[in-house]
Amino acid sequence: MAEIMQFDSGELTREVVASIKGQKHIHVIFSTFGEREASLIYEKISLLRENLGKLVDTIYLSHRRAGNDEEETEQMARKADHNAEILICNNLEVPDMGEEKGKGADMRRALYHINTTKVKSNPDDHIVIFLDADVVPQYFGAHFVTGLAGAVLKGNDFAKASFWREMGRVKKYVAQPLFSVIDHPGLEKLSRLAYPLSGEVGGTVSFFNSVNFWQIYGVETGINIDASMHNYRVADVNLGLYDHEHHGDTGIQKMSFGIIRTFIRQCVDYGILELKDGAKISDMFKASYIDENAQRQKMEFNLEEKKYQPLEKIL
Repeated sequence: MAEIMQFDSGELTREVVASIKGQKHIHVIFSTFGEREASLIYEKISLLRENLGKLVDTIYLSHRRAGNDEEETEQMARKADHNAEILICNNLEVPDMGEEKGKGADMRRALYHINTTKVKSNPDDHIVIFLDADVVPQYFGAHFVTGLAGAVLKGNDFAKASFWREMGRVKKYVAQPLFSVIDHPGLEKLSRLAYPLSGEVGGTVSFFNSVNFWQIYGVETGINIDASMHNYRVADVNLGLYDHEHHGDTGIQKMSFGIIRTFIRQCVDYGILELKDGAKISDMFKASYIDENAQRQKMEFNLEEKKYQPLEKIL
């Protein structure tokens, strides 16, 4: 990774982005599941269209249906922007993917769709902004797009959102300590990302085509490590204040396991770490604990997730 460039979103206004966009295309992708974010997606897409107009070329709803029928989330996205493209991830085919579920898997499906329907020549001319749909409305704004897209238009391959968030337990107690624990020249810039697990990211299609996507919990960590291990130009963009839906303790533990497992797996794959004496990286999260009734309990989850090859190898 080249030196990380730092930006505040206030530096990258609509006017600044419009002045440097040129002939490049900006694609914004919201990831959703079921109907839990239907009203949120309407608010966010409406806000972007009202404030940014044609500065954003296409808004996508990357949606995974809970059932088989059209859901309210899809209807609300179209109501907010009749030109929004609805990508149903349940049946969006990619040559080297099956029916596996997961945030990272669906991000990769949306990226494949853009490659095969929008990119006619130079993928560097296309900028993709991935946004989480569950951001608390009071914190969401057009600066999410202009900050990330502007940082890429300024010459960076990849832009990572950073912010202040009240909770952020996995970031504070897992990711940041973990990203400092191995002293290696290819990893040392990871500690300079202010919020390494943010789902709000932007980059050129070329960049996203060149990195591995992990299926579920490991997607942000995997992309960060790939960016760090290569000479990509990376921006850290301060979006200000932020919050979204909080996960329960078990969800946090699963996420933490996925991040730690991905970090170790990537370090092994890059030859930074070596496992000996029959050691292997497990997909099983096991734990024992005492519950609120002072009773012994156990939990065990199979958290296997796929590591997909870079899309550039199949396009």
